[in-house]
Amino acid sequence: MTKLAKFILPTLLIAVFLIVPTISSVKASPDIVFSDAQDGDVRDDGLVTANTIGFSVGDQVDDYYRRGFVKFSLAGLSSTVASATLNIAVVSSVTNDVPDNTDPLNNIGLGDLQVLHINDYGTLDASDFAAASIGNDPGVLIGSSATPNVGYVSVDVTAAMQDDINNGRSFTSYLLKMATDTDNDDLMDMWELDASEAGVLSAPYIEYTLSARAVGGILTPVNKLTILAPYLALLGLVGAVTVAVAVQRRLKT
Repeated sequence: MTKLAKFILPTLLIAVFLIVPTISSVKASPDIVFSDAQDGDVRDDGLVTANTIGFSVGDQVDDYYRRGFVKFSLAGLSSTVASATLNIAVVSSVTNDVPDNTDPLNNIGLGDLQVLHINDYGTLDASDFAAASIGNDPGVLIGSSATPNVGYVSVDVTAAMQDDINNGRSFTSYLLKMATDTDNDDLMDMWELDASEAGVLSAPYIEYTLSARAVGGILTPVNKLTILAPYLALLGLVGAVTVAVAVQRRLKT
């Protein structure tokens, strides 16, 4: 190995070891925000259930039906959301007045449990029952034929949460409703879900990851090959010089 190579190679190796940890360190870690205490449900006649351990979505005796509401604080968030998932714990199902709390749970037969993106509803009250979607609806939390186990079910809320951040909203808020409000059989068909009062082991929460930001808050995509290109070129130059010197030595001998 030439003196040039002996000098450059250690420098190159040091540079690579310094750069690679820097590249990997920009990966963001997921964070969690739990639901606000103003989660619960509202019945179509205006009856509100809030500040309790759980809430319901579906129909009941006399064909009244309930819609659920959850919201999550966005305090301090002003970044780009890489991913966000809404997680809600299902405790049991009731189908034709028959409760079920063993895995897998019976499906209640009212179609999809849908999640709509809505404006912050403040303190939950009767007027929130008819809250309208503001777009970027997450979609289906429990499918029309799904038989989930007791525990968390989830749906992607990345677009909805980003829209709330972009528009300066204090909360990202959601309405939960059945595709079919009631089957008009005067029997209870409900999903029973845990609320914030259930505690951190089963309260609704959003797990989210923000895009990595460079100093100053400017989003900077990292291209490893671009960063390493000058050093790779230098390595190639060292190799070429080494080969040339070796060839000259062979010719002289």
